[in-house]
Amino acid sequence: MLMRGKIKRPGGGDMKFRTRITLVYAALALAVSLGLGVFYNNYMVQRYETSVHNRFSILSEQMLNNLDSELQKMTQVTLSLLSDQDAVQTIRELSVEMEDPDANIVNISRGKDLIRDTIYTAYNLDNFYRVVVFNRYGYIAASATMQERFVDTEKDVSEIPWLDDVKGTKGKGILIGLHLDDWAEAGTTQQAFSLVREIQGNHLGFIEVQQSEAYLRDIFAVPDDGMKVIAVKANGEVIYATDGTDPEQYRGLFQKSPQITEEKNSVTGQAEFISIGELEEFGVRLLMIQERDDAMADMPDPWLTAAGVAVLVFLPSLAFVIFMAERLTRPLQILRKRMEKTQLSNLTDEIVIDSRDEDIKALTTAYQELMLRLNHSLNLEKKLNLLQLQAQFDTLQAQINPHFLYNVLNVISSRGMKDDDETICEICGRLADMLRYSTNTKTRYASIAEEVAYTEQYLYLIKVRYGDKIDLDTEIDSRIKTQVVPKTVLQQIVENSINHGFENNTGRMKMTVRGYQEDGCWFLSVRDNGQGFGEETLNDLKEKFAKTKKSLFEDRSNIELEIGGMGLVNAYARLLLIYSDSLVFELKNIADGAEVLFGGKMS
Repeated sequence: MLMRGKIKRPGGGDMKFRTRITLVYAALALAVSLGLGVFYNNYMVQRYETSVHNRFSILSEQMLNNLDSELQKMTQVTLSLLSDQDAVQTIRELSVEMEDPDANIVNISRGKDLIRDTIYTAYNLDNFYRVVVFNRYGYIAASATMQERFVDTEKDVSEIPWLDDVKGTKGKGILIGLHLDDWAEAGTTQQAFSLVREIQGNHLGFIEVQQSEAYLRDIFAVPDDGMKVIAVKANGEVIYATDGTDPEQYRGLFQKSPQITEEKNSVTGQAEFISIGELEEFGVRLLMIQERDDAMADMPDPWLTAAGVAVLVFLPSLAFVIFMAERLTRPLQILRKRMEKTQLSNLTDEIVIDSRDEDIKALTTAYQELMLRLNHSLNLEKKLNLLQLQAQFDTLQAQINPHFLYNVLNVISSRGMKDDDETICEICGRLADMLRYSTNTKTRYASIAEEVAYTEQYLYLIKVRYGDKIDLDTEIDSRIKTQVVPKTVLQQIVENSINHGFENNTGRMKMTVRGYQEDGCWFLSVRDNGQGFGEETLNDLKEKFAKTKKSLFEDRSNIELEIGGMGLVNAYARLLLIYSDSLVFELKNIADGAEVLFGGKMS
């Protein structure tokens, strides 16, 4: 009867409401902190990528500006020569006289000297590798003083590979990419790049302004070893490529508009940053390439910084959560202590809790009203002097009229509905179902499926008492659900585990009922995480099992009077009557509690 027995209070294994609030909001704060950390990491990566893009853009622009400056100077040299009327007139005369060099040897020599004097200036010598004027008949003049820049005067002009690309361009400056020096003496491997302009007129010739390979490399020099540069003309002809770079891998990017993009290299499979720049006047495209990992190598570890941000956010948040959890749950702690001090003598005492929270006020009022109703119920109980229900199953069947109990439960349930207490209604409904099942005298046996359902009804009532402190997990193979067992036998074993397995355990009670088929037999396993069987208890039970079996099959005595109760021996005896020697009934301790295993042959 309520308030007369000893109530088991939650132990250290139970989680307090304040702790749950703290954990939930701490988890939320941790999630937010981690989210901010991830966001900051992404922000840092994007920011560094932007920095890399800007760096690429600046380097590309510098290279194009340097190239443009050089090409403008080369263009200016050609225009300077073409603006010299005497030089142009001499070039015209040479184009005619060199048709018959033997007859015009003096005039040709004088004309070449004039052209050489025109281009042989300190400016040209200091700023360019070589300036050459020639026509279809061959060499005319060149600005060169050093041995390696001397011109092969016997050079066959028709063998120059790029000459056809310049013919008919109407005096437009044509850029020739890095190539072997066409005017160098035999055996020389010097490379150069050139700007060539055709002199307008009837086969008047060409002006070629050259720069050395080293000069071009200086223009396209990169600060990092991992960077690559490719310069191409509008038609896709490669002007320059960093050593070891295959321009064909990037041909698909030659016609793209200026941009900075990220592409996956089809050969290496690595992601690469690629800057595409353009020099419109000369139709030059510049590709600057670097693997993403190399470009981002100097970036500080963003995850370390993100972790620091997460910690800085989480720690103050955790402190705030703990503070608020304490503040919010303090009235509940006061109410709890007041509940713990409740006795029969003070049920009507007024409970006063200083709190502005409407929910706390409502809870306090509800508990006060509950105590008043309880006091009223106890007074009624004393007046009516109701008989207590016997706990044993056989006594209950023999002494109590089920129909009377159903009517009483209906009255209590109606009272619960009137008071708007759904829990009382549910308890009454569950208890009525259990009584209907256990007091049905038509049969003493049931299927495993019915036994499991009955046990779950029992566990609901136990949960009302213990709350979330107890859990039952069932897993029954559908093939054994129709097997026959004595009624309430499974509930007996589960109840025994609760009453004895957790007698000295204040932690969370977990029970597992597992049913399965094996080797033509069915088995039910009831496990708990309680204190297990003591060695003395196991030996005592085994002796009782042996005595029970002897009484049933040898002495033929009345076992009900000897064993009594609803415990393990009673369950063993009733199962033994059905399955005889095929019965399996084992008790053992497991890693975290105890197990009762029983079963028999499949029918």
